[in-house]
Amino acid sequence: MPDINLQDDQFFRNRAVFKITILIGIAFLILLARLFYLQIHLYQYHFRLSEENRVRLRILEAPRGLIMDRNGKTLARNRPSYQICILPTELKDKKKVFTNLMKIIDGDSVGVFDSAQVAYMMERGRWRRFQTLPILEDASMNVVALVEEHQLDLPGVVTIVEPRREYPYHTLAAHTIGYTAEISEQDYESYKARGYRLGNRIGVKGLEKKYESALRGVEGKKFVEVNVYGKEMGLLDNMPNKPAEPGNNLITTLDLELQMVAEQAVPDSFKGSVVAIDPRNGEVLVMLSSPRINGNIFSLSKNRRSQEWQKLAFDSNRPLNNRASIGIYDPGSTFKAIVSIAGFRAGKLMPDNFSFKPCNGGYQFGRRYQRCWKPSGHGRVNFYQAFKQSCDTYYYQAGLLLGMDAINESARMFGLGAKTGIDLVAERSGLLMDSLVYEKKFKRRGWKWTRGLILNLSIGQGQLVTPLQLANYTAGLGNGKVIYKPHLRKELTDGNGKNIKYFQPEILQYLDITQKEHSYVLEAMRQVVEEPGGTGRRAAVPGVVVGGKSGSAENPQGDKTHALFIAVAPLYKPEIAIAVIMENVGHGGSVAAPIAGDVLRLYFKRKNRGL
Repeated sequence: MPDINLQDDQFFRNRAVFKITILIGIAFLILLARLFYLQIHLYQYHFRLSEENRVRLRILEAPRGLIMDRNGKTLARNRPSYQICILPTELKDKKKVFTNLMKIIDGDSVGVFDSAQVAYMMERGRWRRFQTLPILEDASMNVVALVEEHQLDLPGVVTIVEPRREYPYHTLAAHTIGYTAEISEQDYESYKARGYRLGNRIGVKGLEKKYESALRGVEGKKFVEVNVYGKEMGLLDNMPNKPAEPGNNLITTLDLELQMVAEQAVPDSFKGSVVAIDPRNGEVLVMLSSPRINGNIFSLSKNRRSQEWQKLAFDSNRPLNNRASIGIYDPGSTFKAIVSIAGFRAGKLMPDNFSFKPCNGGYQFGRRYQRCWKPSGHGRVNFYQAFKQSCDTYYYQAGLLLGMDAINESARMFGLGAKTGIDLVAERSGLLMDSLVYEKKFKRRGWKWTRGLILNLSIGQGQLVTPLQLANYTAGLGNGKVIYKPHLRKELTDGNGKNIKYFQPEILQYLDITQKEHSYVLEAMRQVVEEPGGTGRRAAVPGVVVGGKSGSAENPQGDKTHALFIAVAPLYKPEIAIAVIMENVGHGGSVAAPIAGDVLRLYFKRKNRGL
């Protein structure tokens, strides 16, 4: 019996070993098959995955083209901006990375990262796994260094550099130049078809917006090798890398030095505008809107940008509005040149005739007594005296004699009541009043047109003009022949300075006035500035004949009038025309004329130096 049992035990042991061997063999066969499947059959697939873990495609933001003044001085340029971003595909442990980010503090023991922003971007990363999502914009070098120091604890957190807009002269011509901002998610769909990506910055106002397609460059791409933490290790040369192509440079018609003088002449507390135009071609030399803004605030980090934006958006002075092109004002006595021209064209005014009733401080029209600005009156005056001293009584009678149709015909000839077509996105057309316009505008109030309304309209109370229109009308007064379309673009150049396209002057319309009629108006404008008793003496330039006209427009929102002044020089061969409108500050001759004078004096002082 014992021998039989031993044999049985040996049999069962051998059988067990055999079974285990079979099982091990099957396991190895399965492993070998799996290994074959993974290494051979799925080789290309896993090779691609490994390459994707090792290789990253980085989109290279294209620098925007520069914006320069007419003499090549830079008004808008680019600066490097460091963005701390997350790359969702590299975030293996979101909670750990989030915790480590919250531990990073600056030199003042303040947390660097906003928890809400980081959480939002991490959540957003579920749908944008391969897109870098910013968690800190415009980071300082100290913050960048802190993040780099903690790179081992922050897998999936990367630093990228992108160009961001910078305006070296801060508020100078800020409304005209405009600014840039990131495409909002609401607007993204409309830009997506044009090749924009979410996160791209676009021109929002002014020239930045108008010439977006020219200033915008072409994005590049590079393939880089990264380590397990997503940190770039170097560029892969054997990949289809492509450098970004900068946008075209915009050379404007603006004159930096003249713009500076205008800004220095207008106090920060003033609201209004200054526009200067070359009467020979319509080039805009100066375009100022006050209160001023600093375009650099729109390139700040999100929190700081939001704070500054709220200040501007809720400011009752509406600093975001470009008053030069969308501000509308009564033209006041600057409109008297239009009435004069209408009178000459109709043959109903002659410059030396004393044909109207004398000014004794006002004019009686039916039961209505319309006052002149000078209570003691100007006495009996001819055209030149009335224009120089801005006698309202003379123009009440001229207006009644001509009627609004004739006056408005001359106004439209000089471009009033219509947009100029300047190369800006936003512009208003203003308003010329007549019986049809009046009754349509005040239909709800039941007001009807009466002939007595001509009294106010003939001295520029009731029409609406923009400072840009006023400057362009003044340029027409100066050259006496044409009204040009005002423009801000002088030329476009590529990154190497090679010209792409010059802007050719465009004539809007020809002026139907004779040389004699033109000479009457120029002489009257000369007397306003050059002779004693003229209301524009403070705009005089030594050695240069300047013609001008002051105005003070009534303002229903304030006690003081708006101050207006227009001027052109040299009067008989004009090179510069200027319009100044300042809100609620008093008389045009005492407030607006000196501002125009500062710009004109620099222009001719510089010209005399051969600059």
